[in-house]
Amino acid sequence: MELDAMEDVRNDHDVLSEFANVLKLYKLSDKKDEFDDFDIVRQFRYIAAQKASSSIEDGRDESECEDWDLEVRLWDLIENLLKYRYSEKPVEIETHKYNSDVVYQEKYFRSKPELYELWLIIQWVQRNSPEVERPQLTGTKWFNSQMSNTLESYDSDAPIRSDLKLDPRDVEQDNIFYKYIFQLILSGHYKEASLECEATNNWTMKMILTGVNSYLDPIIDKDISDDTEEATHGIKKRALWRSTVYRLSKSDKISTYERAIYGFLAGDLSPLESSTSWDSDLLIYFNHILTNEVELALVNEGRIPEEDLLVSFPKSRMTVQDVLNIVASKRKIESEHPLRVLMASIITKNIPAIVHSSLSFVGSSMLGKEDTDELLNESYTLRVIAHLAIFLSIIDPNAIAVDDHSKLITTYILILRLYEQYSWIPLYVSFLPEVEARDAYSLFLIDLFDTQERNNQLELSRLYRLPLENILKRTVARVFSITEDHYQVGGGVSLQPIDDVDTKLMRGVEWFVEARMFSDAISSSLTLYRRFLLNGRTKAAQEFASRNSIKQLLKQYDVESLGSLVEKKISTLEKEELLQYGSLVRSFNALDEWQKSSQPQTVSSFVFIELINRVTTSLKDTISTLFLELSKSSYELALVEELRSLYIPFLIIQLHNVYVESRYQSTSYLNDALELTNVVASESTKFYTLFQNCDRLREYLALVANCAAIAAGEGL
Repeated sequence: MELDAMEDVRNDHDVLSEFANVLKLYKLSDKKDEFDDFDIVRQFRYIAAQKASSSIEDGRDESECEDWDLEVRLWDLIENLLKYRYSEKPVEIETHKYNSDVVYQEKYFRSKPELYELWLIIQWVQRNSPEVERPQLTGTKWFNSQMSNTLESYDSDAPIRSDLKLDPRDVEQDNIFYKYIFQLILSGHYKEASLECEATNNWTMKMILTGVNSYLDPIIDKDISDDTEEATHGIKKRALWRSTVYRLSKSDKISTYERAIYGFLAGDLSPLESSTSWDSDLLIYFNHILTNEVELALVNEGRIPEEDLLVSFPKSRMTVQDVLNIVASKRKIESEHPLRVLMASIITKNIPAIVHSSLSFVGSSMLGKEDTDELLNESYTLRVIAHLAIFLSIIDPNAIAVDDHSKLITTYILILRLYEQYSWIPLYVSFLPEVEARDAYSLFLIDLFDTQERNNQLELSRLYRLPLENILKRTVARVFSITEDHYQVGGGVSLQPIDDVDTKLMRGVEWFVEARMFSDAISSSLTLYRRFLLNGRTKAAQEFASRNSIKQLLKQYDVESLGSLVEKKISTLEKEELLQYGSLVRSFNALDEWQKSSQPQTVSSFVFIELINRVTTSLKDTISTLFLELSKSSYELALVEELRSLYIPFLIIQLHNVYVESRYQSTSYLNDALELTNVVASESTKFYTLFQNCDRLREYLALVANCAAIAAGEGL
């Protein structure tokens, strides 16, 4: 899947940035004690609402519009339900016999948080119900029947009493009206439904709807009158009213939607026959549970006279989980939508399990092509879950297992990488524990080569107060580890050009330089030079030295160590080792200069002799001093011996070749080449043992023999 081809508005760069900006404002807030954490969720909901609106305006496909709509609902649920769960519970209400039933109801809610949550969920479903489109309604009830004198009277019960049929057009109009009122009631728009009854002369329905509100006296019930929408026009005999509407819901002489209205008002499950969605199913079930529980509590308090209990209502002992399971089996496709699964997990307090299962398809942090495609396909859901997890970690650090939380954020960081949203990565790393932050961030940093972006990452890391030093140490350690197999000791000196692995290793070490962690930079540079040179990769060593001056590095370290206590002291012997690598690199550079020069026959004598002197002087200086002082100490004896055995014979052979190739300027250079044998054979230098160690003595002696033959031919 090519990212350029993706046009998924649910995860475009603006969306990723907008969600990240919300977290940035929180992270950089100087007064977190005064910061309302739930503002984070409100902002998430606002972003989703904006996207939902633009998706509709842009004519996006239905599934995309639905996703945004569901996300708006999700953040609304999180705000209202979790805010209640994590808030201080209200004090218990003191009740008196003279109080209205609604006060006892409020007392019961406060003592049963699970029921108050159920009420919040019902409010949430109704608040987020789709807008109900008003149909074409007539202002006069049963107008056509009246015009034809079908009925003797026109009260609501007239057709039932007289057993006469209404005009079919009036029947159709009634069906339209009752369906509309049913939809308004499911959406919680009781006042609007009452006004519609008034506008269409459906006075009986208007009177029935007055029973929705329980009676409250603002004088004697002042403890809750300021905190409730209940008004004095509610009814006192609500249990009696409920029995009445329940009986009406069972009449087979009224229309389906009229029965559904009465059934819902009575808290019955019969309206499920008219339900058309996952949301309305939940609403009807939860309304059933809540209505029964509240009435039972009032009965137990002696608030409902026995004579008001005219009907024995069917009661079920369903739990919230039972309801969700039933609805899931009935509406399988809707229930399997990831955001509805999240909603259900929030309602049932099962978020940790959902977070865990959401990571099941991510096998590891290092993804292959197929895994990358799958990750992109799941990126929308992961964005939502990741931001939910981050929010939960803010209000309750123990809400989700640390391991799952870390894997989720790490996976989301991979999504940011795939969308090239690099500037937000440090922000999300800041929501990880330190160990996980080191691992997740280092995975990104080892592959980041662009200088400007690297500087940006360093600035952002400091802005979000990340443990930068430890992160960079993990980064460099990781890059050394993952590149180790690429380097095999024993191949001799190679003049191959640098490859991508060499570059990766160099850029890894350079994090220390760019972060001005000079003691670590020197230590890792030593390790890098050892790896390159023990494997004969001279070009890589030259490239690193050209990018990072050894003398400048040591100077910066000295300044650093004077100004403060450095974490790691660099010993004199370590400094000497680094300087020796510098000497070795200068010899490699001199040899490159020699190789790039024109053939001796075409270069002026003066220029060429200068070149010869410059190259041979560099080589001789390095040969005579390479790791000499270190070889006399106990410092890294095996390493020093191996490097001397590899490079002193190499440089001597190269020096020999320079002399032989320079014979066209002066045959005396042949004598210089032959005199090298004395240096090699000298017991003071014991260079011959180094030739033996690297198995190049036979090669060198062959070169000497050939040189002697040339010299003899020149009469020397």
